[in-house]
Amino acid sequence: MTDAPARTRKLTRNRTGGWVLVAAQCGYAVGFAVCVSLALARAAELTGHAYVPSANDALTADADIMTGWSGGGLITLVVSSAMMTALIALLLSVVLFLRGYTTGHPALTRSLIGSTMAMLLVLTASLTPAVQSISGWLLD
Repeated sequence: MTDAPARTRKLTRNRTGGWVLVAAQCGYAVGFAVCVSLALARAAELTGHAYVPSANDALTADADIMTGWSGGGLITLVVSSAMMTALIALLLSVVLFLRGYTTGHPALTRSLIGSTMAMLLVLTASLTPAVQSISGWLLD
């Protein structure tokens, strides 16, 4: 027998929901960046040079941009809904912080702050004229 004190574990609430939100926010931020990059690559593929496309532009007006582009629908969905998705994710993060959901969990707090900043970047990027132009081009 050992004389070591028995370790006791403090019972805490499960924080799986917070970690799921962190993963979803980080995943969406990365996915948004990839989708914008792929849309720009598709525009360059159709025209032969890199540029920011817009709806009804002369270079791709006659081209059907979705033909032969297997991920076009998903890319269009991600890029065009980025503003609303980022706003909802930011609202969820603010609610978690205000309710004290992360209290006593420093790793979750830091991770949620980081993923919230990533979604703030997505929101900022989705409101820029370049991404608005790409979104209009994809929806056209």
